[in-house]
Amino acid sequence: MTDDGAVLRPARLQEAGDIARLLLAYAAQDLLLPRSEEEIREQIAHFLVAEVSAQIVGCVSLRDYGNGLWEIRSLAVRQDAAGHGLGTQLIRAAVALARVRTAERVFALTLRPHLFTRLGFAVVEKEMFPEKVWTDCERCKKREFCDETAVLLGV
Repeated sequence: MTDDGAVLRPARLQEAGDIARLLLAYAAQDLLLPRSEEEIREQIAHFLVAEVSAQIVGCVSLRDYGNGLWEIRSLAVRQDAAGHGLGTQLIRAAVALARVRTAERVFALTLRPHLFTRLGFAVVEKEMFPEKVWTDCERCKKREFCDETAVLLGV
């Protein structure tokens, strides 16, 4: 349980719709890539959620690129729960889970690099992650003028 009463835990399959709706609010503002409910269901084992009063108020997921490289992605906190440290707690929980899953390096592409750098991540070049560029970036409408910053943590 976090200081504000949120419980961080693995997501459940039946929560895929709630997670999709949470992410959609950010995708509509071009802050995150859209993720379908079906895609979330397929990847549910890689999602963590923050729950307050039986409601999903935040989420984060991990993606394994192999060779010890993992990505933190789909980090979102419901607007009415933002500003209370849930994003930080979700990042820490994702890093801990990545360690358990034998990560050597964890990266993210973010519009808020300070959120990550204050947790020990270093700003790096996006070109360090061609695996990401070949998959998600290819379908992003901002790919030609990406405004995200790449951050990396050795674990």
